Amino acid sequence: MFNLDRQSYNRKFVLVTEGPIDAICLDGCAVMSNEVGPQQITQLNQLQREVIVVPDRDEPGLKLAKQAIELGWSVSMPDWPEGIKDVNDCTQKLGKIYTLWSIVQAKESMPLKIQLRMKKWLGTE
Repeated sequence: MFNLDRQSYNRKFVLVTEGPIDAICLDGCAVMSNEVGPQQITQLNQLQREVIVVPDRDEPGLKLAKQAIELGWSVSMPDWPEGIKDVNDCTQKLGKIYTLWSIVQAKESMPLKIQLRMKKWLGTE
């Protein structure tokens, strides 16, 4: 788990991304894959705060979103402009504050709403 040591206990939630560059952009955690391993699940749950998964905008990213649903975590798939595929892209093009705001605004915890959002996230709606 990348950047777990940077998660202070005064935060309301922890942002989870696939890759380390995305995690650095938001001071979040990266699972270094499109799947969360058993030990990573334990580590994130032990933080005792809302976990918000921000998957990449591709098929492998949706695998992580589906796993988040199974774990009861929130998922965020913001309405970013076309061509932005992940947190790093959004931060570079639109800035860190906008990226954080858009993630928090788009977070969803209801499984059905997350599944519906997945179609729009990939543009297959």
